[in-house]
Amino acid sequence: MSSGRAVLAWLGWWVALLVLYLALADSRRPEELVAGAVVAALGACAQALVRRGREVALAPTPRMLLGLVRPLRDVPRDLVLLARVLVRRAAPEARTVRIPFAATGRDPHDAAERAVAVIGGSIAPNTIVVEVDEERGELLVHRLVDDR
Repeated sequence: MSSGRAVLAWLGWWVALLVLYLALADSRRPEELVAGAVVAALGACAQALVRRGREVALAPTPRMLLGLVRPLRDVPRDLVLLARVLVRRAAPEARTVRIPFAATGRDPHDAAERAVAVIGGSIAPNTIVVEVDEERGELLVHRLVDDR
């Protein structure tokens, strides 16, 4: 990334983090403004260091991001499943499953596909993506209550 774009990215993060800090602090006192500016600068610097050290930039597509809707839709169902287990006070029938997964390359598109799969697979409270097995082309997913 060019130095001009890096400065713009830093400033964008600084502004966003400052606004977030001020919204959470819910105060416009001068000391809060100074503290917010300092905390936002530290956060923007941390973001710049992380961005510099990344191996590949993500390139998600709208289709990938829309794929996050289904896991969000599963949240209420999973909460009911888990509540039943808690009410029964029974040990859940947990299970680890392997799901075929083709996005194992090093390009930005595959990296974004993996990130979305891990996030989407871990949103609902009943499931979590434990591993992306790039050699086998699989996701290793843990389900606390096996309902599928």
